[in-house]
Amino acid sequence: MSMTDQLAMACERAAADGLLHGAVLAAGTCEGLSVLHVWGDASMAPSRKAMAGNAVFDVASVTKAVATASACGICIDQEELDPHAAVADYLPGVGGFGVDPIRVRDLATHTSGFDNRKFDHLGPDEMLVAMVETPAQWARGSRFMYSCRNYVLLGHLVERLAGMDLGSFCERHVFGPCGMSETGFGPLAGDLERVVPTAVAPGTISDEQARHATQPIGNAGLFSTAPDLARFCRMILSGGMVGDRRVFGQNALHWLLSEQSPPGLRRRSFGWDMGSVAESPCRPASMSAAAVGHSGWTGQSVWIDPELGLFTIVLTNRTHRPGKGDNYLDSKRFRASAADLMCQDLVG
Repeated sequence: MSMTDQLAMACERAAADGLLHGAVLAAGTCEGLSVLHVWGDASMAPSRKAMAGNAVFDVASVTKAVATASACGICIDQEELDPHAAVADYLPGVGGFGVDPIRVRDLATHTSGFDNRKFDHLGPDEMLVAMVETPAQWARGSRFMYSCRNYVLLGHLVERLAGMDLGSFCERHVFGPCGMSETGFGPLAGDLERVVPTAVAPGTISDEQARHATQPIGNAGLFSTAPDLARFCRMILSGGMVGDRRVFGQNALHWLLSEQSPPGLRRRSFGWDMGSVAESPCRPASMSAAAVGHSGWTGQSVWIDPELGLFTIVLTNRTHRPGKGDNYLDSKRFRASAADLMCQDLVG
């Protein structure tokens, strides 16, 4: 059975299990896209609409890796940002725990000591102030705790250094150079025909805090397509280059692609997940230990393996009129298995 047929069967099973209505699956190497598989429907209501290869997805927390961590990488290359420095050196007033200040790398690896409480009950300005000033719950480096707050603060830090909003910085230094012309922060306006809905209307940011902020923030809110995300992955696999243009230098690539977590805690790079399959259900089992990836609440996964020289992208509409109440973990497992099918086809 061909890989295409296997992907179609996997998507059919996932739809029957209530995990999605449609998907775009992509894989390739630094040379280009080898797989672009489109299945099912982008929308079921208010009208049914077929999925397209250039469908625009709200990629939720993939924002943390592709946008915010990338922006930090640019600042590291420019020697404007020191990952070892205290966050308070850049954002005075950031609340820590005890006398040991939170470091920039602690935010990036989710080992800052912050819990994942939400702040969207406050006004947009008050929300950011509260994220800066609310003390941590644990000592930095003492545990892994995934927290959107970490990446809101990293995004704000980039804005302080750059003197521009996070969206403009990413467009200038990452999306534009990579040719990612259909990638940017929401909310989206204008023609929304290709935008895949989530639990909210097409073009509306699904994440409550990112939607409430009314401006780009670092934890979520990015919209993109499989071909655009493939352009980003190809740049990573090309050593930070797009043709003759350098996007990331070796310093940024070191931080983005190597383990930066404290010993004994879940493996993370600066912005990307490196955990085992047991820790990260969306991780493709056939990828090497060097692979980095990230998932999004709305049903997205992006994985890049520098050792094998390949990438996989699985974008679904998990949260749009789901057929199963709690499909979060099952969706992650489906995305991992679909990515494995593409990996195995590429590796041979």
